[in-house]
Amino acid sequence: MPRRTKEVAEQTKMDILASALNIFYEKGFSRTTFDEIAKRINLTKGAVYWHFRNKADLLAELIRQKVGTHRAGIEKQQITSLADLRRVLEEDARSIEQDKDYCKFLFFVLMQMEWSETIMQKVSEQIKEARNYPFKELKEALTFLQKSGEIRAEIDIDELVTILICNWRGVMSIFVSKLYPMNLSHMMMASFDLIMDGVIVERERTC
Repeated sequence: MPRRTKEVAEQTKMDILASALNIFYEKGFSRTTFDEIAKRINLTKGAVYWHFRNKADLLAELIRQKVGTHRAGIEKQQITSLADLRRVLEEDARSIEQDKDYCKFLFFVLMQMEWSETIMQKVSEQIKEARNYPFKELKEALTFLQKSGEIRAEIDIDELVTILICNWRGVMSIFVSKLYPMNLSHMMMASFDLIMDGVIVERERTC
């Protein structure tokens, strides 16, 4: 019985997060109420408060859930060459294209969330984790590729990581905002190739 109760509570929590994401996506963070979140899934407002003290707590859990789930799908892939890195990034882009809920989440946090200093402080741990995750993994991969001789020795890896992440997030913002039709994975790879062409070690060609 306790196990069943725990499973029901966990499912209710997941339903609340899904409902919140849909309404955040439609209306924005500040205009969404717990009452609306509850009504969308036939719950009472009290049931939402039982799981989350306030909207900041709910937002923090939503970021943790979405980033964690997406991260789990692409991490722990061994990268020993530039081709490996390109493949992992392309798989990531394709997974985003196919995940409508994650696209909603990205649109909400990148384009629609009314960020303020107070909200940033309340979800600082989740924001830090989301920010550090791609930077850390990408830096490790590029450092390895530089040591193995695929990237020129004089290239500043921290700067290269920043350039790649800024490009990635810029293309992502245009994609999720639907400003104009775009094949995300194609555009990501085209821009990645243009950037990396300027830093890779040119190999001697044999006839």
